[in-house]
Amino acid sequence: MKCNSHILFSLIVLYASLNTIPVASRYYKSESDSYVLACGASGAGTDSDGRNWQSDAKYINSLSSSTAATAQNQDSSLPSTIPYMTARIFSSESTYKFSVPKKGRLWVRLHFYPSTYSSLDPNTSYFSVTANTFTLLKNFSASITAHALTQAYIVREFSLIPADSGILNLTFTPFSNYNNAYAFVNGIEVIPMPDIYQPCSIGWFQRPNP
Repeated sequence: MKCNSHILFSLIVLYASLNTIPVASRYYKSESDSYVLACGASGAGTDSDGRNWQSDAKYINSLSSSTAATAQNQDSSLPSTIPYMTARIFSSESTYKFSVPKKGRLWVRLHFYPSTYSSLDPNTSYFSVTANTFTLLKNFSASITAHALTQAYIVREFSLIPADSGILNLTFTPFSNYNNAYAFVNGIEVIPMPDIYQPCSIGWFQRPNP
């Protein structure tokens, strides 16, 4: 019973963290541990909630393998022009590299607005995303997903185990079996978070002494 209560409490804390993720970095000594990036943006900007977003340019392994683009249309349901009206387009495998704390989980948010960028057809965007050795998205189509959910934009969220190396590599790879496939992303957030996924110890199952 106590173990079930512990699990329920963990779920409640997780739900709360989803709604307060912008302040998750307060658990850590420095906000420099966190990254809030507007992909394809030429400089910093502030969204409609007052959050600051930085350009993603200096975190890509090679700018030559990507291009910055602006959406040709702005859907009225977008919560903010930042980060959704700019995108980073990848025609080949490309990697973002982040220095992260070696202890503690990471919360990763990926933002996608499947609009038309540089005359590219959003329906030909199929790609995978990996975080170090873990696959986050495989042969993903933001356009199909957004259409199925009747949404203009998509946010995908992941809780990652600590990166013992202190490095997080986010790699975007276009689907090689699809003609003219490309990858893209509008916004990336990498935020340290407390580890709420502690297993129940055997002590939870012990009955109290009569």
